[in-house]
Amino acid sequence: MKMSLPKFSSKRLYNLFTCLCVLLVFGCDTGRNPGKDVIATYNGEQLLREEIDFFLPDSLGKADSTKYAEQYVEQWISLQAVAEQARREVDGLEDKVAFQLKSYQYQLMAHEFANWLIEDKAIMFRVNEAEIQGYYDRNPEKFVSGRTYYQILYVKTDKPNQYRVANLMNSKDPEKMDELLVWARENATEYRLDSTYVEEAEMDRLSDGYYFGDIRRASRTTTYPYQHKEGDTTYYDFFRLLNVIKPGEALPLNLVREQIIGIIQNQRKNTLISQTESNLVKQAKAAKKAKIMSK
Repeated sequence: MKMSLPKFSSKRLYNLFTCLCVLLVFGCDTGRNPGKDVIATYNGEQLLREEIDFFLPDSLGKADSTKYAEQYVEQWISLQAVAEQARREVDGLEDKVAFQLKSYQYQLMAHEFANWLIEDKAIMFRVNEAEIQGYYDRNPEKFVSGRTYYQILYVKTDKPNQYRVANLMNSKDPEKMDELLVWARENATEYRLDSTYVEEAEMDRLSDGYYFGDIRRASRTTTYPYQHKEGDTTYYDFFRLLNVIKPGEALPLNLVREQIIGIIQNQRKNTLISQTESNLVKQAKAAKKAKIMSK
């Protein structure tokens, strides 16, 4: 169910067209009693407060909401003026706009239905570890690195004399890492203890104060303590390089896990929408609702 909406030369033109369609085909609700709900009028057409409220983003504060409403009113008046002149100048305008709006209306309905369907069937989009691993194993060509990644452990604290951190970071005992994590939560100003992968820019930042040479060439079996100052505060860093992924090498699974989850979920969404659409068409034809006239 592809939502291939009409294309226009710019976003502004597209918005203008959409609003113009509504104005030309539906107009405004002139049957409502005038009053405080009417925000503006143009040759008898009314702009109601509920229209502005419908398009008003929920996240805006009071001042921004007022500004948005003022801009909406100005645009509405502008569109009314354009629509008035368009009716005079463009031959067959009403039919042209009506056909395009009808098509656009059904595409919007299909789009909203697809969103509802995905939300209603949310349980279908849960992806387990076996599925992630399976996709990764079947598609190695999709997970080739295009840049360099560094897998690290890192702790930054403003507390001196914490050299036991280095011993904990060097340990292969999971309980030691758990102990370090508890300590970091209470004492570290920054830490990465989940075997994080970072890129060159992050390595540059972490190298501040590192005096063992190039941080990218650090031994993978050693935790290095070093320190640096930020203003008047001295920070104590503990860094360990675990792995390096170079361009052209396979990306590790934990680096592309979220990407794989997104791919699998999108495949399921597309399949769900496509199958639902196909079933609805079959049902409509079986019920004699759909009929193609012969030429």
